[in-house]
Amino acid sequence: MSFQAPHLLLALLLLPLLAWVYWRMVRREAREGYGLLPGLERWRQATAHGRNPRRYLPLGLYGLALLLGLLALARPQAVIPMPDEGAGIVLALDVSGSMRAQDIAPTRLEAAKAAAKDFVERLPDGIKVGLVSFAGYAVLNAPLTGNHAEVVEQIGYLERRPNTAIGEGLMESVRAFPLGEDGKVLGSATVILLSDGQNRTGIEPEEAAREAAKLGVVVHTIGVGSVNSSDPNVPFAGFDEAELRGIADVTGGRYFAVGSAERLLEVYRELQRQTVWKPQRSEVTALLCLLAGALLASSLLLANWNRRVI
Repeated sequence: MSFQAPHLLLALLLLPLLAWVYWRMVRREAREGYGLLPGLERWRQATAHGRNPRRYLPLGLYGLALLLGLLALARPQAVIPMPDEGAGIVLALDVSGSMRAQDIAPTRLEAAKAAAKDFVERLPDGIKVGLVSFAGYAVLNAPLTGNHAEVVEQIGYLERRPNTAIGEGLMESVRAFPLGEDGKVLGSATVILLSDGQNRTGIEPEEAAREAAKLGVVVHTIGVGSVNSSDPNVPFAGFDEAELRGIADVTGGRYFAVGSAERLLEVYRELQRQTVWKPQRSEVTALLCLLAGALLASSLLLANWNRRVI
């Protein structure tokens, strides 16, 4: 935590002074027996007989409220994760024929669609997300938009198509981001590319990855299913792990191998925390004032409950 007005922290020196004044008042009343502090005699009697061990709680809450109030004077700042309103994310999903493999229940495609929907539904308001599907060719199913319900709807419409063109899917995703005057994408741009196969047509994935890196797009890749799948009903069901890892490495992203629907959900949620939320230094004066007020109210209520004024 840092402070915009650190010199005001000198006000904290009032706390030991106030504690000393209070102690002197208690000692004086105990010695002279007059009522500077109403209810002191009952407090002393309870102390002498070991009753009411919570007798110090109102005073402690009151002191803590003073501490937070004095800290608030210095306008504290803290690093807090906040939604990155400049972030744009494109989900690129492989919808090739091998996505009908059932090693991830109910099928790879249905598990991928469910995880993608969960990802979009959890996005904070204002974050733009798009959707690209690819098989033998790539389709921009939903351009970057803040309408998350529309993207979820488009995910539900995805169906299998033949062949696999990972490079085309990546290029279509990169083209979804607007470019600035410097020729690079505006804001934070991320592609999350999921595939269960090997590139068989179109632009080479490595070339597409270099283009993405050139424009400032980070690509995270997910290999879904079994690397050495032997499903007789699904030819070419194994993905090229080296190819997907290479795409992520070139663009500064991360690669994940996923073998279950549960793990796929975890990966998407981890990537959401990484791509959508960023630490920002924010003033927390209002929060400290609110806490101080709550503690002060609690102190007074407890003191009144005990018929004791702190």
